[in-house]
Amino acid sequence: MKAILQKVPVSPDSSFAVQEFRSSYFDVPWHFHPEYELVLVIKSEGKRFVGDHIANFAPGDLVLLGSNLPHWYRNDAAYYQNDPNLEAVSIVVQFTRGFIGDAFLQSPEAQKIRQLFDRAAMGLEIGGEARDRVSSMMKEFHSLEGMNKLLQLLTILNHLASSGECSALSHQQLTKLNIEDSKRINKIYEYVMQHFTEPISTEDVSNQVNMCSAAFCRYFKKRTQKTFITFLNEIRVGHACRLLANHDLHITEICYKSGYNNVSHFNRQFKALKNMTPQAFRKHHFNNF
Repeated sequence: MKAILQKVPVSPDSSFAVQEFRSSYFDVPWHFHPEYELVLVIKSEGKRFVGDHIANFAPGDLVLLGSNLPHWYRNDAAYYQNDPNLEAVSIVVQFTRGFIGDAFLQSPEAQKIRQLFDRAAMGLEIGGEARDRVSSMMKEFHSLEGMNKLLQLLTILNHLASSGECSALSHQQLTKLNIEDSKRINKIYEYVMQHFTEPISTEDVSNQVNMCSAAFCRYFKKRTQKTFITFLNEIRVGHACRLLANHDLHITEICYKSGYNNVSHFNRQFKALKNMTPQAFRKHHFNNF
């Protein structure tokens, strides 16, 4: 699904862009651009949308996004309450496929980097030692200039290309949208993110975009490759996963805080998406920390 086209600023003395975003919250909507993008979250939490993939993000989250892959980082509700103690910070590196020249990219030595770019078409989440090393190198960009800065990016890409710690995110290419459709999808997403802990019906959402319920359901499925109910459950279960990391909250309380009004239904939806019960997920989480 194409979203709002974003123009990436590149300095005339550089072949790629490195920016640090620092604000109360990440304010860029569902969007895309032809440049590849390496995103490191320094501060804040929320939900990350990449193509048809939805997941929680937190400090240390590192993702490589392919060309024209729609994405959106939406902070948790607390970040929109003007709390001076909360801040959203990220380092973003953006570059074209041929930022160092097409001849270089076609060289035998660049084969693994070409393969990395191909794999990034649906987004790659970077974990383990690769995440730690690349994150440290990204934080060094501000002190580098000229050739040293270029070599740093090539070293990062070479490390990622040789790593086995990059996992695919989105599963399929989404339907392309025009600008009006993109605005409509953004409005739907924003409404859900503001109200998913409350009862939501398809009528509630369809009214936001001036459609009847049946037409809205067909529209949403065609453009996102999933039903609205599936999308809503993904948001709610993702929120529940974060709450399960808190020992003080009972499963029943987490159920209601995630927008469900029936524990049995919550358990079924959670298991359908995570292949384990909420209790098993909590146990797995704490056994790995």
